[in-house]
Amino acid sequence: MKMYDYPAPNAQKVRIFAYEKKISIEYVAVDLLNHALRTPEMLKKNPLATVPFLELDDGTIIRESRAIIEYLEGIKNEPNMLGLDPLEKARIQELDRLIELGLMFELGNYVHNISPFFKDKGPQSEEAKTMALNCYKKNLKILETEITDDKFLIFNRPTITDCTLYSTFTFAESLNLNIHNDFKNISSWYSKFSKRESSKA
Repeated sequence: MKMYDYPAPNAQKVRIFAYEKKISIEYVAVDLLNHALRTPEMLKKNPLATVPFLELDDGTIIRESRAIIEYLEGIKNEPNMLGLDPLEKARIQELDRLIELGLMFELGNYVHNISPFFKDKGPQSEEAKTMALNCYKKNLKILETEITDDKFLIFNRPTITDCTLYSTFTFAESLNLNIHNDFKNISSWYSKFSKRESSKA
């Protein structure tokens, strides 16, 4: 199987997840800047024109990072990264949604209000930028209290939450936002996870 890939948080999250599970995937780099997803061949594979998406050996297409992750967990349950029982699954989902909606979503809002790329795609304002950044900081404070271990975020083993948070911070650092380093538990986790081979996937 192969994944159509681009250096962005959602694709990175899948790459880290697959590496931790030791699942072999061929990665196909997609040139988004030259509209490679808009060719007839690519639109036939994925009419949404988004990455990442996974193409199985029989040609089946799976779109959206979360759907890809669910599929990978299904074909190889060890190591388990989505939860061993209903309570674990719920706790992992709670934390993962905090990261996605409380951090990644706010970074997206922040970028929307500072990047020239979005200038013609909707209103931009200093107020909206500041609000997004303040929400991001507020949710970092919440996350700081949720971390139960300094090596992994939860349950003393890698889970999807580690993949999501690491890719979020990679994105934040590309924006020169290093606020996460101001939080002791988060900074300790980030330093340790950065040393894992999967973080370079």
